[in-house]
Amino acid sequence: MADPEEQKADADEQEKQPTPKARYVWQRLWFQWVLGTIVFFLFLSFVIPPIYWFISKLSPVLTPVLVGLGLAYIFSPLTCWAEKRHNIKRPVTAGLILGVVALVLAIAIPILIAVSINQGSDLVEKAPQYAETVLGWMGSDLDDARERVEAFIQSIDWTQLNAEAAQKALGISASVLFTGFGYLSYAAIFVLVTAFCFFIFSWKLEEIKAWFAAFVPKPYRGESARILGMMDETVSAIIRGRLVQSLVLMVILSLGWWMAGVPYFLLLGVLGGALNLLPFAAILSWPVAVILTMVHAAGDPEASLLLAALWPTVVYVIAQSLDGWVIEPLVQGQATGMDALTVLLVVLAGGALLGILGVVLAVPIAACIKILSQEILLPKLRAFAEDPPDFGQKGSV
Repeated sequence: MADPEEQKADADEQEKQPTPKARYVWQRLWFQWVLGTIVFFLFLSFVIPPIYWFISKLSPVLTPVLVGLGLAYIFSPLTCWAEKRHNIKRPVTAGLILGVVALVLAIAIPILIAVSINQGSDLVEKAPQYAETVLGWMGSDLDDARERVEAFIQSIDWTQLNAEAAQKALGISASVLFTGFGYLSYAAIFVLVTAFCFFIFSWKLEEIKAWFAAFVPKPYRGESARILGMMDETVSAIIRGRLVQSLVLMVILSLGWWMAGVPYFLLLGVLGGALNLLPFAAILSWPVAVILTMVHAAGDPEASLLLAALWPTVVYVIAQSLDGWVIEPLVQGQATGMDALTVLLVVLAGGALLGILGVVLAVPIAACIKILSQEILLPKLRAFAEDPPDFGQKGSV
Protein backbone atom coordinates (compact mmCIF):
# COMPACT_ATOMS: atom_id res chain seq x y z
CA MET A 1 0.00 0.00 0.00
CA ALA A 2 1.42 3.37 -1.01
CA ASP A 3 2.49 5.81 1.64
CA PRO A 4 0.05 8.81 1.96
CA GLU A 5 2.97 11.20 2.04
CA GLU A 6 4.28 9.79 -1.24
CA GLN A 7 0.82 10.17 -2.83
CA LYS A 8 0.67 13.77 -1.68
CA ALA A 9 4.13 14.45 -3.07
CA ASP A 10 3.12 12.93 -6.43
CA ALA A 11 -0.03 15.08 -6.53
CA ASP A 12 1.98 18.23 -5.78
CA GLU A 13 4.44 17.30 -8.51
CA GLN A 14 1.60 16.87 -11.03
CA GLU A 15 0.13 20.27 -10.13
CA LYS A 16 3.52 21.91 -10.69
CA GLN A 17 3.76 20.50 -14.20
CA PRO A 18 2.54 23.00 -16.87
CA THR A 19 -0.84 22.32 -18.43
CA PRO A 20 -0.40 21.20 -22.04
CA LYS A 21 -1.79 23.68 -24.50
CA ALA A 22 -4.31 22.80 -27.17
CA ARG A 23 -2.85 21.82 -30.50
CA TYR A 24 -5.84 22.91 -32.60
CA VAL A 25 -7.86 26.11 -32.56
CA TRP A 26 -11.19 24.27 -32.18
CA GLN A 27 -9.92 22.92 -28.86
CA ARG A 28 -9.61 26.40 -27.44
CA LEU A 29 -12.36 27.52 -25.08
CA TRP A 30 -12.73 31.03 -26.51
CA PHE A 31 -13.20 29.61 -30.01
CA GLN A 32 -15.88 27.22 -28.78
CA TRP A 33 -17.78 30.09 -27.12
CA VAL A 34 -17.57 32.28 -30.24
CA LEU A 35 -18.64 29.44 -32.52
CA GLY A 36 -21.54 28.52 -30.24
CA THR A 37 -22.74 32.15 -30.14
CA ILE A 38 -22.58 32.44 -33.94
CA VAL A 39 -24.49 29.18 -34.42
CA PHE A 40 -27.12 30.26 -31.90
CA PHE A 41 -27.80 33.60 -33.62
CA LEU A 42 -27.77 31.99 -37.06
CA PHE A 43 -30.39 29.55 -35.80
CA LEU A 44 -32.52 32.44 -34.51
CA SER A 45 -32.16 34.30 -37.80
CA PHE A 46 -33.70 31.35 -39.65
CA VAL A 47 -36.37 30.51 -37.06
CA ILE A 48 -37.70 33.90 -35.91
CA PRO A 49 -38.67 35.44 -39.33
CA PRO A 50 -41.01 32.55 -40.32
CA ILE A 51 -42.58 32.55 -36.87
CA TYR A 52 -43.08 36.32 -37.00
CA TRP A 53 -44.54 36.10 -40.52
CA PHE A 54 -46.88 33.32 -39.43
CA ILE A 55 -48.08 35.28 -36.36
CA SER A 56 -48.55 38.50 -38.35
CA LYS A 57 -50.64 36.69 -40.95
CA LEU A 58 -52.79 35.09 -38.25
CA SER A 59 -53.10 38.26 -36.15
CA PRO A 60 -56.74 38.90 -37.22
CA VAL A 61 -57.59 35.43 -35.92
CA LEU A 62 -55.27 35.40 -32.92
CA THR A 63 -56.35 38.82 -31.64
CA PRO A 64 -59.91 37.86 -30.52
CA VAL A 65 -58.56 34.58 -29.10
CA LEU A 66 -55.94 36.44 -27.05
CA VAL A 67 -58.52 39.02 -25.97
CA GLY A 68 -60.81 36.23 -24.80
CA LEU A 69 -57.93 34.57 -22.95
CA GLY A 70 -57.01 37.91 -21.36
CA LEU A 71 -60.57 38.52 -20.20
CA ALA A 72 -60.78 34.99 -18.79
CA TYR A 73 -57.52 35.62 -16.96
CA ILE A 74 -58.82 38.95 -15.60
CA PHE A 75 -62.04 37.39 -14.30
CA SER A 76 -60.31 34.21 -13.07
CA PRO A 77 -60.33 35.32 -9.39
CA LEU A 78 -64.09 35.88 -9.61
CA THR A 79 -64.78 32.47 -11.15
CA CYS A 80 -62.50 30.76 -8.60
CA TRP A 81 -64.18 32.59 -5.72
CA ALA A 82 -67.68 31.68 -6.95
CA GLU A 83 -66.72 28.03 -7.32
CA LYS A 84 -64.95 27.68 -3.96
CA ARG A 85 -67.22 29.89 -1.86
CA HIS A 86 -70.67 29.27 -3.35
CA ASN A 87 -70.08 26.08 -5.38
CA ILE A 88 -71.10 27.82 -8.62
CA LYS A 89 -69.59 26.06 -11.61
CA ARG A 90 -67.23 28.01 -13.83
CA PRO A 91 -69.41 27.80 -16.98
CA VAL A 92 -72.32 29.28 -15.03
CA THR A 93 -70.17 32.16 -13.73
CA ALA A 94 -68.77 32.81 -17.21
CA GLY A 95 -72.29 32.84 -18.65
CA LEU A 96 -73.46 35.25 -15.96
CA ILE A 97 -70.53 37.56 -16.67
CA LEU A 98 -71.32 37.56 -20.39
CA GLY A 99 -74.99 38.24 -19.63
CA VAL A 100 -74.17 41.19 -17.35
CA VAL A 101 -71.77 42.63 -19.93
CA ALA A 102 -74.38 42.24 -22.68
CA LEU A 103 -77.02 43.92 -20.49
CA VAL A 104 -74.72 46.82 -19.64
CA LEU A 105 -73.83 47.28 -23.30
CA ALA A 106 -77.50 47.09 -24.28
CA ILE A 107 -78.24 49.91 -21.86
CA ALA A 108 -75.09 51.96 -22.39
CA ILE A 109 -74.87 51.80 -26.19
CA PRO A 110 -78.26 53.45 -26.83
CA ILE A 111 -77.38 56.19 -24.34
CA LEU A 112 -74.00 56.75 -25.96
CA ILE A 113 -75.61 56.74 -29.40
CA ALA A 114 -78.19 59.29 -28.29
CA VAL A 115 -75.49 61.51 -26.76
CA SER A 116 -73.32 61.11 -29.86
CA ILE A 117 -76.23 62.07 -32.13
CA ASN A 118 -77.06 65.13 -30.06
CA GLN A 119 -73.46 66.26 -29.80
CA GLY A 120 -72.84 65.40 -33.45
CA SER A 121 -75.86 67.48 -34.52
CA ASP A 122 -74.56 70.33 -32.42
CA LEU A 123 -71.13 69.97 -33.99
CA VAL A 124 -72.59 70.02 -37.51
CA GLU A 125 -74.68 73.08 -36.65
CA LYS A 126 -71.72 74.96 -35.27
CA ALA A 127 -69.19 73.68 -37.81
CA PRO A 128 -69.32 76.88 -39.96
CA GLN A 129 -68.71 78.98 -36.87
CA TYR A 130 -65.83 76.75 -35.78
CA ALA A 131 -64.37 76.78 -39.30
CA GLU A 132 -64.58 80.55 -39.47
CA THR A 133 -62.80 80.83 -36.13
CA VAL A 134 -60.00 78.45 -37.11
CA LEU A 135 -59.54 80.15 -40.48
CA GLY A 136 -59.39 83.48 -38.70
CA TRP A 137 -56.56 82.19 -36.52
CA MET A 138 -54.82 81.09 -39.74
CA GLY A 139 -55.15 84.56 -41.26
CA SER A 140 -58.08 83.76 -43.55
CA ASP A 141 -61.86 83.85 -43.28
CA LEU A 142 -64.84 81.71 -44.26
CA ASP A 143 -65.84 83.88 -47.23
CA ASP A 144 -62.35 83.62 -48.67
CA ALA A 145 -62.39 79.83 -48.26
CA ARG A 146 -65.84 79.65 -49.87
CA GLU A 147 -64.62 81.73 -52.83
CA ARG A 148 -61.63 79.45 -53.30
CA VAL A 149 -63.85 76.36 -53.32
CA GLU A 150 -66.24 77.96 -55.83
CA ALA A 151 -63.33 79.02 -58.04
CA PHE A 152 -61.94 75.47 -57.97
CA ILE A 153 -65.34 74.01 -58.93
CA GLN A 154 -65.75 76.49 -61.78
CA SER A 155 -62.26 75.70 -63.09
CA ILE A 156 -63.20 72.06 -63.71
CA ASP A 157 -64.08 71.26 -67.31
CA TRP A 158 -67.16 69.09 -66.72
CA THR A 159 -67.50 68.34 -70.45
CA GLN A 160 -64.38 66.16 -70.27
CA LEU A 161 -65.99 63.76 -67.81
CA ASN A 162 -66.87 60.59 -69.68
CA ALA A 163 -68.46 57.27 -68.86
CA GLU A 164 -65.11 55.73 -67.92
CA ALA A 165 -64.49 58.37 -65.26
CA ALA A 166 -68.01 57.88 -63.92
CA GLN A 167 -67.48 54.12 -63.76
CA LYS A 168 -64.20 54.65 -61.94
CA ALA A 169 -65.89 56.93 -59.43
CA LEU A 170 -68.66 54.38 -58.92
CA GLY A 171 -66.05 51.66 -58.48
CA ILE A 172 -64.28 53.68 -55.79
CA SER A 173 -67.59 54.29 -54.03
CA ALA A 174 -68.45 50.59 -54.16
CA SER A 175 -65.00 49.70 -52.85
CA VAL A 176 -65.41 52.07 -49.91
CA LEU A 177 -68.88 50.67 -49.25
CA PHE A 178 -67.73 47.05 -49.27
CA THR A 179 -64.66 47.93 -47.17
CA GLY A 180 -66.90 49.50 -44.54
CA PHE A 181 -69.18 46.47 -44.66
CA GLY A 182 -66.14 44.21 -44.23
CA TYR A 183 -64.98 46.12 -41.16
CA LEU A 184 -68.44 45.90 -39.62
CA SER A 185 -68.59 42.17 -40.33
CA TYR A 186 -65.16 41.65 -38.80
CA ALA A 187 -66.18 43.66 -35.73
CA ALA A 188 -69.24 41.44 -35.25
CA ILE A 189 -67.18 38.26 -35.71
CA PHE A 190 -64.52 39.67 -33.37
CA VAL A 191 -67.09 40.17 -30.60
CA LEU A 192 -68.60 36.69 -31.06
CA VAL A 193 -65.21 34.91 -31.15
CA THR A 194 -64.00 36.88 -28.12
CA ALA A 195 -67.12 35.97 -26.13
CA PHE A 196 -66.83 32.30 -27.11
CA CYS A 197 -63.11 32.16 -26.22
CA PHE A 198 -63.79 33.91 -22.92
CA PHE A 199 -66.40 31.30 -22.05
CA ILE A 200 -64.16 28.34 -22.97
CA PHE A 201 -61.03 29.71 -21.26
CA SER A 202 -62.98 30.65 -18.12
CA TRP A 203 -64.29 27.10 -17.99
CA LYS A 204 -61.03 25.26 -18.76
CA LEU A 205 -58.33 27.67 -17.55
CA GLU A 206 -57.24 25.57 -14.56
CA GLU A 207 -57.25 22.41 -16.66
CA ILE A 208 -55.08 24.13 -19.27
CA LYS A 209 -52.60 25.15 -16.56
CA ALA A 210 -52.48 21.60 -15.20
CA TRP A 211 -51.97 20.20 -18.71
CA PHE A 212 -48.92 22.41 -19.32
CA ALA A 213 -47.55 21.77 -15.81
CA ALA A 214 -47.29 18.03 -16.56
CA PHE A 215 -44.59 18.77 -19.17
CA VAL A 216 -42.28 20.52 -16.68
CA PRO A 217 -39.57 18.11 -15.40
CA LYS A 218 -40.16 17.15 -11.78
CA PRO A 219 -36.85 18.54 -10.43
CA TYR A 220 -37.79 21.99 -11.78
CA ARG A 221 -41.50 22.10 -10.95
CA GLY A 222 -41.09 23.84 -7.59
CA GLU A 223 -38.85 26.59 -8.97
CA SER A 224 -40.97 26.92 -12.10
CA ALA A 225 -44.13 27.29 -10.01
CA ARG A 226 -42.46 29.99 -7.92
CA ILE A 227 -41.32 31.99 -10.96
CA LEU A 228 -44.66 31.55 -12.73
CA GLY A 229 -46.39 32.73 -9.56
CA MET A 230 -44.31 35.91 -9.60
CA MET A 231 -45.14 36.45 -13.27
CA ASP A 232 -48.83 35.83 -12.64
CA GLU A 233 -48.88 38.35 -9.79
CA THR A 234 -47.10 40.96 -11.89
CA VAL A 235 -49.18 40.51 -15.05
CA SER A 236 -52.47 40.47 -13.12
CA ALA A 237 -51.48 43.68 -11.33
CA ILE A 238 -50.66 45.32 -14.67
CA ILE A 239 -53.81 44.25 -16.52
CA ARG A 240 -56.38 44.66 -13.76
CA GLY A 241 -54.72 47.82 -12.56
CA ARG A 242 -54.78 49.35 -16.03
CA LEU A 243 -58.50 48.59 -16.37
CA VAL A 244 -59.26 50.24 -13.02
CA GLN A 245 -57.11 53.23 -13.92
CA SER A 246 -58.89 53.66 -17.25
CA LEU A 247 -62.35 53.58 -15.66
CA VAL A 248 -61.35 56.07 -12.95
CA LEU A 249 -59.66 58.38 -15.47
CA MET A 250 -62.76 58.19 -17.67
CA VAL A 251 -64.94 59.43 -14.80
CA ILE A 252 -62.50 62.14 -13.68
CA LEU A 253 -61.99 63.55 -17.17
CA SER A 254 -65.70 63.51 -17.99
CA LEU A 255 -66.70 65.29 -14.77
CA GLY A 256 -63.74 67.64 -14.81
CA TRP A 257 -64.18 68.70 -18.41
CA TRP A 258 -67.91 69.13 -17.82
CA MET A 259 -67.16 71.58 -15.00
CA ALA A 260 -64.49 73.27 -17.16
CA GLY A 261 -67.04 73.87 -19.94
CA VAL A 262 -65.43 71.57 -22.49
CA PRO A 263 -67.87 70.79 -25.33
CA TYR A 264 -68.50 67.10 -25.96
CA PHE A 265 -67.01 66.38 -22.52
CA LEU A 266 -68.56 62.91 -22.29
CA LEU A 267 -67.16 61.66 -25.57
CA LEU A 268 -63.75 63.16 -24.83
CA GLY A 269 -63.71 61.70 -21.31
CA VAL A 270 -64.62 58.24 -22.59
CA LEU A 271 -61.98 58.59 -25.29
CA GLY A 272 -59.32 59.62 -22.77
CA GLY A 273 -60.16 56.75 -20.43
CA ALA A 274 -60.15 54.21 -23.26
CA LEU A 275 -56.81 55.48 -24.57
CA ASN A 276 -55.37 55.08 -21.07
CA LEU A 277 -55.45 51.32 -21.65
CA LEU A 278 -52.40 51.96 -23.83
CA PRO A 279 -49.41 53.53 -22.07
CA PHE A 280 -48.99 57.27 -22.80
CA ALA A 281 -51.93 57.27 -25.26
CA ALA A 282 -54.38 59.21 -23.05
CA ILE A 283 -52.50 62.42 -23.76
CA LEU A 284 -54.05 62.50 -27.24
CA SER A 285 -57.40 63.52 -25.76
CA TRP A 286 -55.97 66.63 -24.09
CA PRO A 287 -55.15 68.78 -27.19
CA VAL A 288 -58.53 67.88 -28.71
CA ALA A 289 -60.30 69.12 -25.57
CA VAL A 290 -58.23 72.33 -25.53
CA ILE A 291 -58.82 73.13 -29.21
CA LEU A 292 -62.57 72.48 -29.04
CA THR A 293 -62.88 74.60 -25.88
CA MET A 294 -60.94 77.48 -27.44
CA VAL A 295 -62.98 77.36 -30.64
CA HIS A 296 -66.19 77.23 -28.62
CA ALA A 297 -65.07 80.17 -26.47
CA ALA A 298 -64.08 82.24 -29.50
CA GLY A 299 -67.75 82.75 -30.31
CA ASP A 300 -68.35 84.34 -26.92
CA PRO A 301 -66.98 87.92 -26.71
CA GLU A 302 -66.83 87.72 -22.91
CA ALA A 303 -64.88 84.44 -22.86
CA SER A 304 -61.11 84.31 -22.46
CA LEU A 305 -59.11 82.11 -24.82
CA LEU A 306 -56.40 81.82 -22.18
CA LEU A 307 -58.83 80.41 -19.63
CA ALA A 308 -60.39 78.23 -22.32
CA ALA A 309 -56.99 76.62 -22.85
CA LEU A 310 -56.05 76.65 -19.17
CA TRP A 311 -58.98 74.89 -17.48
CA PRO A 312 -59.05 71.73 -19.66
CA THR A 313 -55.28 71.51 -19.14
CA VAL A 314 -55.65 71.85 -15.37
CA VAL A 315 -58.25 69.07 -15.35
CA TYR A 316 -56.03 66.81 -17.42
CA VAL A 317 -52.97 67.47 -15.23
CA ILE A 318 -55.00 66.77 -12.06
CA ALA A 319 -56.40 63.56 -13.57
CA GLN A 320 -52.97 62.33 -14.63
CA SER A 321 -51.46 63.28 -11.25
CA LEU A 322 -54.15 61.33 -9.41
CA ASP A 323 -53.65 58.43 -11.78
CA GLY A 324 -49.86 58.39 -11.40
CA TRP A 325 -49.48 59.22 -7.71
CA VAL A 326 -52.61 57.77 -6.09
CA ILE A 327 -54.51 55.26 -8.27
CA GLU A 328 -51.56 53.46 -9.86
CA PRO A 329 -49.71 52.81 -6.55
CA LEU A 330 -52.95 51.48 -5.04
CA VAL A 331 -53.97 49.13 -7.86
CA GLN A 332 -50.60 48.26 -9.37
CA GLY A 333 -47.89 49.18 -6.89
CA GLN A 334 -44.45 48.63 -8.38
CA ALA A 335 -45.69 45.80 -10.56
CA THR A 336 -43.38 46.33 -13.53
CA GLY A 337 -40.37 47.79 -11.74
CA MET A 338 -39.49 49.61 -14.98
CA ASP A 339 -38.89 53.33 -15.36
CA ALA A 340 -40.91 55.51 -17.74
CA LEU A 341 -38.23 55.55 -20.47
CA THR A 342 -38.01 51.75 -20.52
CA VAL A 343 -41.81 51.45 -20.69
CA LEU A 344 -41.92 53.95 -23.58
CA LEU A 345 -39.24 52.09 -25.54
CA VAL A 346 -40.94 48.75 -24.89
CA VAL A 347 -44.30 50.10 -26.06
CA LEU A 348 -42.79 51.59 -29.22
CA ALA A 349 -41.03 48.31 -30.00
CA GLY A 350 -44.24 46.33 -29.45
CA GLY A 351 -46.20 48.69 -31.69
CA ALA A 352 -43.57 48.44 -34.43
CA LEU A 353 -43.67 44.63 -34.34
CA LEU A 354 -47.35 43.78 -33.85
CA GLY A 355 -49.30 47.06 -34.04
CA ILE A 356 -52.01 47.66 -31.44
CA LEU A 357 -51.72 44.10 -30.17
CA GLY A 358 -48.01 44.63 -29.60
CA VAL A 359 -48.67 47.86 -27.71
CA VAL A 360 -51.13 46.05 -25.41
CA LEU A 361 -48.84 43.07 -24.76
CA ALA A 362 -45.50 44.91 -24.65
CA VAL A 363 -45.42 45.85 -20.96
CA PRO A 364 -46.64 42.47 -19.57
CA ILE A 365 -44.18 40.57 -21.77
CA ALA A 366 -41.32 42.90 -20.80
CA ALA A 367 -42.20 42.45 -17.11
CA CYS A 368 -42.11 38.66 -17.51
CA ILE A 369 -38.76 38.83 -19.32
CA LYS A 370 -37.41 40.97 -16.50
CA ILE A 371 -38.54 38.41 -13.90
CA LEU A 372 -36.94 35.57 -15.88
CA SER A 373 -33.68 37.48 -16.18
CA GLN A 374 -33.62 38.35 -12.47
CA GLU A 375 -34.45 34.83 -11.30
CA ILE A 376 -32.52 32.72 -13.84
CA LEU A 377 -30.04 34.62 -16.01
CA LEU A 378 -28.54 37.19 -13.62
CA PRO A 379 -27.80 34.69 -10.80
CA LYS A 380 -25.92 32.49 -13.28
CA LEU A 381 -23.95 35.49 -14.57
CA ARG A 382 -23.08 36.55 -11.01
CA ALA A 383 -21.97 33.01 -10.16
CA PHE A 384 -19.86 32.93 -13.31
CA ALA A 385 -18.26 36.27 -12.40
CA GLU A 386 -17.51 35.15 -8.82
CA ASP A 387 -16.09 31.77 -9.83
CA PRO A 388 -14.94 31.93 -13.47
CA PRO A 389 -13.59 28.81 -15.15
CA ASP A 390 -9.87 28.18 -15.19
CA PHE A 391 -8.79 29.43 -18.59
CA GLY A 392 -5.42 27.76 -18.07
CA GLN A 393 -6.97 24.34 -18.42
CA LYS A 394 -6.47 22.19 -21.47
CA GLY A 395 -8.27 23.54 -24.49
CA SER A 396 -8.79 27.02 -23.04
CA VAL A 397 -5.77 28.82 -24.49
